[in-house]
Amino acid sequence: MNSRQRLGLLLFVVFGIALVMGPGPGVWLINPDPADPEARRFLMGVPIVYAWAVFWLGVQAGCVLLAYRFVWREETMEPREGGDLDR
Repeated sequence: MNSRQRLGLLLFVVFGIALVMGPGPGVWLINPDPADPEARRFLMGVPIVYAWAVFWLGVQAGCVLLAYRFVWREETMEPREGGDLDR
């Protein structure tokens, strides 16, 4: 297994965890009990459930961007002007 395949597998696993933790059952971990008067409902002025979902959305977007940049490339790339293969 080469490094691109390992990175792709890691991103797949992280994306799957983010998919479950964000809008799925992971919300139950962060959602405060309505009957608890001491429950923390806001994080820096933002509802904590919203901040939780935005965080996991950022993780998913990061996985997609990393996969686009490092995993979803053709095996044989022609060098561009200047000999740079990465652009």
